[in-house]
Amino acid sequence: MIKLLATDLDGTLIKNDQVTKRDKDAIIKLQKQKELLVVSTGRPYNGVQMLKDEYKIFANYYVLLNGALIVDTLGTKIKQEIIEKDIIKSIINEIKEENVAISVESGFNTYLLTDGDNLPYSKKERVNSIDEIEEELSLISIYSPEKDILEIEEVKNKINKKYEDKIIAYRNDIYIDIVPLGCSKGNGIKYIAKQEFIKDDYIYTIGDSWNDVTMFNITKNSFTFHHVEEELKEHAAYLVDSVADCIEEHIL
Repeated sequence: MIKLLATDLDGTLIKNDQVTKRDKDAIIKLQKQKELLVVSTGRPYNGVQMLKDEYKIFANYYVLLNGALIVDTLGTKIKQEIIEKDIIKSIINEIKEENVAISVESGFNTYLLTDGDNLPYSKKERVNSIDEIEEELSLISIYSPEKDILEIEEVKNKINKKYEDKIIAYRNDIYIDIVPLGCSKGNGIKYIAKQEFIKDDYIYTIGDSWNDVTMFNITKNSFTFHHVEEELKEHAAYLVDSVADCIEEHIL
């Protein structure tokens, strides 16, 4: 039976802005044994190109924008959900304040609505309003570097309460990622597993933040790290120090 590893990107596979040689070698070994690699991230497709360009890591699938977009290894769109632009405008008007960077994603292009972003993506464009954007949009990203985690949680909870019938907001460290209702990393991985006829017992997931919990919930083979928030550890079955540890000690 083929196994599927779904790995988060930032803070998991990418640490200190790089992929370690050990993690890269373990992934290559995994794929040589014909197991499937899924990169599951809040990033858009234009934010994962560096995996291919710099590290020659080619995932079999990408679950992007916290599950709002799924593409194959070539970047061909398999599935996408969108947020109504009127909803985006309403949310932005409520959260817009100084020292908060806001961007929106089509999945292939990033549109910055404020200054101060730190997104390491290609294809970024500064715009003054949503009305300038012709593409359909699938994610709102809120970056609040001067707020503490409790404040960010409070903002996330208020958004979820007010727009609970339209969207869902996840906290990803000091970011809030907002996607269409029903979208999650876990649902994206389940969709791929169904297409590939992979049973839950052969799904492995690893991540380091709260938007990864939906991945942890779909399998008994869930992993996070010793260094993450204590409450997050309760949602994963195993604690490891690296993606390589997960692969070498539990999958291969």
